[in-house]
Amino acid sequence: MALGIAIFFYFHKPERSKRLRLLLSALRFISIFAVLILLLNPSVKQTSYKTIKPKLAVVLDNSESMSFLADSVAIREVFQAILQNEALSERFDLDAYTFGSELNQQERVDFSETQTDIAKSIQALDRIYKDQKYSSLLITDGNTNLGANYRYVATEAREIARHFIVVGDTSAYEDLRIDQVNVNRYAYIDNQFPVEITASYSGKKEVSAKLSVTHSGTIVHTETLNLSSQNSSFRSNFYLNADQIGTQRYTVRLDASIDETNLENNTKQFAIEVIDQRSEVLIIYGVLHPDLGTLKKSIESNQLRSVSLRAINDVKVAELNEADLVLLFEPNARFATVYQELNKLNKNRFTIIGLQSNLSFLNQNQEAFTLPLRRQSEAVQAIKNESFSAFQISEINFANYPPLEAIFGEITVAGSSDVLFYQRITGVTTGNPLLGLTELSGRREVFLFGTGIFQWRSQSFLDTGSFETFDTFIDHLVQYAASNQKRQRLELDYDRFYYGGNAIILNAQYFDKNYVFDPGAQLQVKIFSENEVLYESPLVYNGTNYSTQLADLEPGTYSFEITVADENLKAKGSFTVIPYTIEHQIKNADWTTMETVAKETNGSIAPLDRYSELIDSLLDNQEFTPVQRAIEKNVPLIAFSWLLFLIIASLAAEWFIRKYNGLI
Repeated sequence: MALGIAIFFYFHKPERSKRLRLLLSALRFISIFAVLILLLNPSVKQTSYKTIKPKLAVVLDNSESMSFLADSVAIREVFQAILQNEALSERFDLDAYTFGSELNQQERVDFSETQTDIAKSIQALDRIYKDQKYSSLLITDGNTNLGANYRYVATEAREIARHFIVVGDTSAYEDLRIDQVNVNRYAYIDNQFPVEITASYSGKKEVSAKLSVTHSGTIVHTETLNLSSQNSSFRSNFYLNADQIGTQRYTVRLDASIDETNLENNTKQFAIEVIDQRSEVLIIYGVLHPDLGTLKKSIESNQLRSVSLRAINDVKVAELNEADLVLLFEPNARFATVYQELNKLNKNRFTIIGLQSNLSFLNQNQEAFTLPLRRQSEAVQAIKNESFSAFQISEINFANYPPLEAIFGEITVAGSSDVLFYQRITGVTTGNPLLGLTELSGRREVFLFGTGIFQWRSQSFLDTGSFETFDTFIDHLVQYAASNQKRQRLELDYDRFYYGGNAIILNAQYFDKNYVFDPGAQLQVKIFSENEVLYESPLVYNGTNYSTQLADLEPGTYSFEITVADENLKAKGSFTVIPYTIEHQIKNADWTTMETVAKETNGSIAPLDRYSELIDSLLDNQEFTPVQRAIEKNVPLIAFSWLLFLIIASLAAEWFIRKYNGLI
């Protein structure tokens, strides 16, 4: 068709020479033919070839123990030599990482990480290279002080080869060390608190060592340990007196007759905060329920609190006055005397209402909330109120927790209330409160309109592996309800002491004059050491509160002050940093564990000074061979840009020739 049109156009009425007409016909033919081809848009099968190299993750332990056990310059040189090795680059796609407590994709090495989690780094690599063929090369001393045992994590995927370049002395030396000191965070004045110390010995001799605990330069406990290769561990349990209020520091020391190369792990410090107040919580119940045991365990997880469970018929009036907080579980008409006494004392309370509660009785005997007078029940889930500001709570996804059994109907709350959770029924969020608090007539009340929180505690354990998150949540509720302190516009949340190497986090909440949380404020913190400003920084809003994280503080006692910009508002506090360098507790590499992992995953292992042998073994291993993959795809002709240029060129050439010859 294109050829016919081109010939007809120039030969129907012949003009000029035949050679010129043939040239113009050819150009017209090319233009029309290309346009018609584009209209038809046929596809062309196109084959391309891609060389796929196996991945090799080169991972360097960037923790302090590396420079403690070997020459940091030599480690950096080996790391760079591997990454720049041409033979390895031809065989593998090399990716560089460093790790401490987390895996980082970077080549910068400063050996500043204060904790080592090899297992977490291996898991992170497996996620990054999921469904890809890869192997890992770890340059490490093999000593981990955080997370799971990396031997079992690494061997979960035995098809992934794990290679190790070992840093540090692989020889075994005689070493006596303090492994762990277990102690409560709090103790009560004039009471005793338990201390548990575990120690171990690596060696073949029989040794005798003296274990001593000192406080303010005075020995408060001492005993003798006899250890050998057969009896290589020791556990000591004893009690110390809490006779001074505040943060008290103790030093545990092991003195032995043997010559040790590492004395860092022979000394360990711990601290305990001695207080002179303990909260007594009285739980009064109308019916037996699994929630009662859950509440007792959660509340008593805080050593500052003790719980007494009383059936309503066994309650004495004197107990109501002595308790710091009264928790009323499923109140009914038999609670009349209890409510009279609580109202008389104007005492704080925590009320849990369920299907067995007497709703009309509650409406008549308390003023904090009004309940519907019906017996219908509903399974409700908790939806967090993001505007809740009474206190800070941990981030728990209660929306995925099992539903509670609650009464059905509209609930109204009196006083200055703040709802933490609303009810969600069959996927619809209602305006009904599920859990919240209120301040009424000078007292505080916490209310929960549902039962079944024993399931929440179980779900917390399934999600996190411990009950700590849920117990801390309950502790915040109890702490609020048990406190009679006046609410402050600037509230602080921090620990009284921190161990060296751990993150020091200071949290704060700021409220406006109406006691509504203000997320747009500017908070500034100053850290003081001996009345001199050591550090100054703004606090960062993280969605629930303001926080700052401090690092590299030397052991000692520090004070701090948090101020609000454009407000004459400040809050002060103090904390103690206890010396402890976890990365210096071991002075030789863990060759045994790394060798076991290498064998179980068909990997290889070599010391730092013979790293080239490991590179040679990688290059000789035919399992790690690049493959060429053919990629076939159908490409539509319209995707070829040169065809458009051909049309433009032929039309332009035809126009210029016609113009030149006077045909236009």
